Amino acid sequence: MRKRTLILIFACVLLLALSTVAGLVYRIFFLKLIYVPTGAMANTILPGDYVVVTRRFGAIERGWIVVFKYPADPSQYIARVVGLPGETIQVRDRLVLINGQTLEEQRTTVKPQKRDDVFGPLQEISTDGNGPYRVFYTKFDENSDAPMSIDDYNYGGATPFEIPKDSYFVLGDNRDNSLDSRRYGVVPRNLIWGTAGSIFYSVPVGSDEVRWERVFTRVH
Repeated sequence: MRKRTLILIFACVLLLALSTVAGLVYRIFFLKLIYVPTGAMANTILPGDYVVVTRRFGAIERGWIVVFKYPADPSQYIARVVGLPGETIQVRDRLVLINGQTLEEQRTTVKPQKRDDVFGPLQEISTDGNGPYRVFYTKFDENSDAPMSIDDYNYGGATPFEIPKDSYFVLGDNRDNSLDSRRYGVVPRNLIWGTAGSIFYSVPVGSDEVRWERVFTRVH
């Protein structure tokens, strides 16, 4: 009986150790926690959010929020996949055209942000359009900085841009305040690490007050 008890205890300890090691390996190779300091993805992801990212293999789907690097920049970025390999894309005003057809998105109008509040959430005014996710456009006036214009686009502006094989066109959800594939070009699949899943922790930039309402919420 004593021998059987010792065997059972050993089996439990071994199982616990293996589970711990497996969890650590998964955490190292298949999960990462990233800090987002800018508002390019607001209001989906706010400055000060800590986002859990899962490693992804294979093809990437439209609408996914991905963490990646640009070919000429080793920095880490986060944005939404909008254009897929082989498609043509053109961004005109508030519309994204895929192969000449308007992409379905929920387009939300927001107030211009003041210079001292660029790290806060966007103040929403109205929403139109249908789609699986929301994007945000600023209602600029004479007292506001001008948005990025079509003349600032290097890709997908004045003329449709054909997305190369095994590459993706990404845009920030805060469309008027995001430097993305319109400026830097497409992202090769091998430079996309994974997809955003949920917010693990959130503290406004320059503050120590936790935004508890955002903790453990999914991003989509």
